[in-house]
Amino acid sequence: MARSRNIKPGFFDNEILGELPALTRLLFIGLWCLADREGRLNDRPKRIKKELLGYDDVTAEDVDQMLQQLNDNGFITRYTVGTEKYIQVINFLKHQN
Repeated sequence: MARSRNIKPGFFDNEILGELPALTRLLFIGLWCLADREGRLNDRPKRIKKELLGYDDVTAEDVDQMLQQLNDNGFITRYTVGTEKYIQVINFLKHQN
């Protein structure tokens, strides 16, 4: 279920994030809306693509690569518990209520 989230002005000042493609930055914001109150969500690129980028000309593989870019740059952490894959949005509780 999508939730209301806040975007602070500092988001646009982040130089590392600013180097990523615009659609990747939009995906990052969208992850906040899918995340639970602790900043976690299932790492399911196909579902994330449908929910956040349904009207964009991208594939689930493209979304997987964008998620990996966010992971590699320290904005999310992708991890596995048992056989389930998850995403943790870094500093989520610092920026969201």
